[in-house]
Amino acid sequence: MPRPSLSLHPSQRVSLGDTVTLCCHLPQPAAQVELYQNGHMRSKKDMDMLQDTVEFSLVSVEKDYAEKYRCQYRVLEPPGTSGKSDPVELVVTGEGTAENGCLCAAPPAA
Repeated sequence: MPRPSLSLHPSQRVSLGDTVTLCCHLPQPAAQVELYQNGHMRSKKDMDMLQDTVEFSLVSVEKDYAEKYRCQYRVLEPPGTSGKSDPVELVVTGEGTAENGCLCAAPPAA
């Protein structure tokens, strides 16, 4: 099963208090998508419609959010779980600008 990819918007480097959106890009429809922070599940979303991108927002970013993130997905037919995406590291810098990030853009062409 192909692995998903993960990207951060507006960028991998955010300021304290900002909002960052983690976008998990799915290669096929999924029943559930999970977000991992340093190997531990942080969040999961049940999918009720066909989407190729799932967004997880981190609001009011704090220093301890500066970790490596990955996502993976589950399918029902046939049952299975994908491998995790390559890790993406979030860098948190000094004081924030309190600007909200943009929504997920399309993944870069391979």
